[in-house]
Amino acid sequence: MINDFDFFLNTKFIFAHNAEDRVGSEMALSGITKVLIHHDSGDYLETSGLLKRVRSSLTEAGVEYIELGGVQPNPRLSLVREGIVLAKTKNIEGVIAIGGGSVIDSAKAIALGAASETDVWNFFLNNAKPKNSLPVGAIVTLPASGSESSKVVVINNGETHQKLLLSDPIVRPRFAFMNPALTTTVPTFPTACGIVDMFSHVCERYFNDDYNWGVADRMCEGVLRTLVDVGARCVHAPEDYNLRAELMWISSLAQNNTLSIGRDEDWVTHILANEISALYDTPHGATLSIIMGSWMRVAAGKNPRRFVRYAQKVFDIEPGVIPKTEKEEFEIAQKGILATEAFFKSLGMPTSFSEARLPVDGIEKMLNRITFYGENRTIGSVAKLSRSDCFNIFKLASHK
Repeated sequence: MINDFDFFLNTKFIFAHNAEDRVGSEMALSGITKVLIHHDSGDYLETSGLLKRVRSSLTEAGVEYIELGGVQPNPRLSLVREGIVLAKTKNIEGVIAIGGGSVIDSAKAIALGAASETDVWNFFLNNAKPKNSLPVGAIVTLPASGSESSKVVVINNGETHQKLLLSDPIVRPRFAFMNPALTTTVPTFPTACGIVDMFSHVCERYFNDDYNWGVADRMCEGVLRTLVDVGARCVHAPEDYNLRAELMWISSLAQNNTLSIGRDEDWVTHILANEISALYDTPHGATLSIIMGSWMRVAAGKNPRRFVRYAQKVFDIEPGVIPKTEKEEFEIAQKGILATEAFFKSLGMPTSFSEARLPVDGIEKMLNRITFYGENRTIGSVAKLSRSDCFNIFKLASHK
């Protein structure tokens, strides 16, 4: 079933070899005369010549720039605030992010704060609603989060140990510069983290309690099948341009709402995984691979039907079989869950706290930070999960 929806994707995609060379001309065409270049200060920016090419492109187009590096995985509010002060004092008109999801999220938060009078953290606390943002251009060097065309930004507050999400079309980047060749030197682990993140983004949109199978379901299934096919091959053949191009485009499709138009979404995996990242500063993709299988087991125990279709359509497990009992449904669903974890392991990703060498003493602290909704205090779509259910998910993930 397709619910009523409004959809506006205000991002121009420049997907091409040497896409980054068009940064200056695109800024100039938009009337932007001074930008903040934001990045993680990684050596690759200089050794690859990427930063030099971006600077040259801006200079040739008559666009001034200043720079702010230092972005870390799970981007920090402290650096965002530093960037906001810099943008306001230097009269910045746009922000150029060079990097992956952490850099792009940091840039989006800076652009939002620079166009606002209130402290930017108030938007994440839901104490204020975004009204304006500076234009953001994202040069993607690590396809993963899809932040280059999403309406979502996630920031870590190191003082309060909170990792909070803001979702608003205002923060969607104006430009996405996508050159798959920039990603061929990305190491195995961050590549694998990115693949898990994309996979999870699609699953969050796929798993709901609607059983009128339609175009959005089949789109999600097609993207998931492609990730399973391409993912492990890309990890083992990192310089394959065509595989990298598939991943780069999937990262955007998985998170720019194309696959979720008119649908209810789940997001329990991300809610739980974000608490692990906030507490232990663990890479986002790893927290997702730790949690997803355990979430699937608990959710499928309550509502296995969509998990049956997932197993059949994504992993070709018992295709065409129509289970006659709940027991048969659950058995097929379990096979799909095992296939999911096997896929993650083929990428070298952890599927438990122990595999990631994380302690398991913070479950109550993580649960205390989760907001449950409604009269029954639950979260989720495909299955309504209580605090007790989420406790069981954490415990399952810690005892594998």
